[in-house]
Amino acid sequence: MKDCKWITSRVAEGSANKIYYFKKEFDLKTVKNAKVDISAQARYKLYINDSFVGFGPCKGTREKTFFDTIDVTDCLRVGTNKIYIEVLQLVSTDMEGKMSPIEGVLRVGSAILAFELTCGDVVIKSDESWECAKIDGITQVNARSCYSGATRETVDSVAVKGAKYENAKIQCGVSNGEDDHYWWGNTNKCFLFERPIPMLDMQNKLDIIKYDGEYFEADYLTFGYPRFKICGKGKVDLVYFECFDSDKGKTNSVRTDRSLGICREMIDTVEVDGEYIFEPFWFRCFRFIKVETVGDVSVKMVGMTEVNYPMFPRTDYDFGTKTDNKLWEISVRTLQRCMHETYEDCPFYEQLQYAMDTSVQMLFNYQLTDDDRLARKAMDDFAAEQHADGLMPSRTPSVGEQHIPSFQFYFIFMVYAHYIRFGDVALVRKHLRAMDGVIEWFRHHLTREGIVAPSKYWNFIDWATPWGYDKERGCEGGTPIGVYETSEIAIYNPMMAYFLQCAAKLNEICGRTDVAEEYLAVAEMLKKNTEKYFYNKEMGLYADDRSHKYYSQHMQTWCVLSGVCKGAKAKRIMKKSLGLEAKATYAFAYFWFRALERVGLYDKTKEMMDSYRGLLKLNCTTIPETPTYSRSDCHAWGALAIYEFSATVLGVRTENVNEKSVSIKPYIKGRPYAKGTVSTIAGNIRVEWKKEKDSFALTVSSENDGVKKVITMPNGDTYETRKKSCTYKCKI
Repeated sequence: MKDCKWITSRVAEGSANKIYYFKKEFDLKTVKNAKVDISAQARYKLYINDSFVGFGPCKGTREKTFFDTIDVTDCLRVGTNKIYIEVLQLVSTDMEGKMSPIEGVLRVGSAILAFELTCGDVVIKSDESWECAKIDGITQVNARSCYSGATRETVDSVAVKGAKYENAKIQCGVSNGEDDHYWWGNTNKCFLFERPIPMLDMQNKLDIIKYDGEYFEADYLTFGYPRFKICGKGKVDLVYFECFDSDKGKTNSVRTDRSLGICREMIDTVEVDGEYIFEPFWFRCFRFIKVETVGDVSVKMVGMTEVNYPMFPRTDYDFGTKTDNKLWEISVRTLQRCMHETYEDCPFYEQLQYAMDTSVQMLFNYQLTDDDRLARKAMDDFAAEQHADGLMPSRTPSVGEQHIPSFQFYFIFMVYAHYIRFGDVALVRKHLRAMDGVIEWFRHHLTREGIVAPSKYWNFIDWATPWGYDKERGCEGGTPIGVYETSEIAIYNPMMAYFLQCAAKLNEICGRTDVAEEYLAVAEMLKKNTEKYFYNKEMGLYADDRSHKYYSQHMQTWCVLSGVCKGAKAKRIMKKSLGLEAKATYAFAYFWFRALERVGLYDKTKEMMDSYRGLLKLNCTTIPETPTYSRSDCHAWGALAIYEFSATVLGVRTENVNEKSVSIKPYIKGRPYAKGTVSTIAGNIRVEWKKEKDSFALTVSSENDGVKKVITMPNGDTYETRKKSCTYKCKI
């Protein structure tokens, strides 16, 4: 965007929640290789010749803002062309007393647009020749705090149609963050960097929507831009919601049971006198839309643009049962609904990138594709927001800063998991400083006894049932009970030990052996103190508190994964933990499964997997946040089947990251056969296995020649091969 200008309205307000329309006409004699570079504060929607072309810009951090590049060749025509851009201005982050919607979009409070279109010799730039109108007929409505991801709208269609255009004005020049010189070392919030991820995929999905005169119902939970034709005179409320539920929240009820009513929703209100086409500026997530009218009004949905990160998983899989195939399908959909310009916790509510959620979403992403661009951006986002003392926010980008200390550990896990999957030492080296900061922050919270003390922030671990909200104790929920009675949080100790060992490995591969040794020494100290202060011999379990009053599956999990206990003892505590009240939920399931797998109790994952399978009977089309009483009906930390079915049922994992070799060790219990393709460091690996009476047959294929494959059969036989395709058999 060299030599471009930021333009704005001549009547723009300072730091407001407003919509502005920009438009421009131009002529073309030929159309070839046309592209647009575009950015806005805070967001834009681009239309060319009445076609919806794209939206953005890519969400940035306080360090970086971005511009997008879009191929628009197919949208242009010989002759006159029309550009139409909607720009959403949002209040700046430091304005008190004003609603600050769309929490995940950072902004400076201006209403500005930067644009450049090139098509052959023709170049169209943002300048004073553009027309601009401030739209007073659209108001951003303050939704309840749990809808911080979005903004509601009220629309007066008559006022919108009557908007008055005048020439735009130039605000200032555009500074390119990659090329321009930082004069006197000064930066500004509008330096633009090239978008690090692809533009999101937009598909017309109107065919999945049905209308019965009261409700629009989608075949499955969707995310994007619905478009309505509203005719007549009166008012329409469009009530978007995920499922029918009671006032007490979602229980074990069928999601389509209309007798339950509507508890949580998002509402757009449109007043019309005549005909009006309404499309909300911001995304809407819904499975149902209730239409409520006042006056003589009719409503028809005329478009549905579904929006996802451009990830297109293979469909050539079969996990031996219709139930598991369906579970795979809704798990992949859940991940897709939570992947856009960032990973997201849930598309209906916050739409925020949380570290714990993101760390496992990345793993699921890696099983489906080798596209790691969103993962790289996520790690950059978290590192960019780290404080000088090492404290890293629990979510980013975010207007309001939040801290959940344990979520910092998952940043280390992000870097570690990426290295195991891609072997990229340069990326590890890039984030050493951020990992050091996290570790030093926790070391600052060590007591004289060598125990990690809880902080003043939210000490969340998981939504275990006993760890509910308790105002009297000052507990936000999700925190082990013992924290509020002893001012200690036992679980941080084995957690920190585990992630210190991950960090040590990463430092070692970068040549920082002294740091690696230091981290391992601290990890050993934490493991010894966990054993000393929190192990109860009589119970045969590790307690959540020093008084040995409270116990959880989570504490046992981290004690096993960190190596606090090993061998027969580790297996005993995992067995005993199966009956504990404080059980792992979907948020923690990945780590719970890994601990069970480590001690040879993977078959005990069946209880939770059956919980996932039970969602199908409830007509869930995505995985909810928690097994019961779930606030969100789509939460990608629950897309666990993606990992379990590919890495365990098919058995495909990294064997040696340096050799780019893979291991194949299928888990065959409970199903007659399985087949599918897994994305790996060595390319796609295809696995097909089948049981027949007392025999087992396995076929493994790799798309690349010479890939080392270490194959372990159910009877324990092991084979090593570099053949592109191979088949092995054994008795079972």
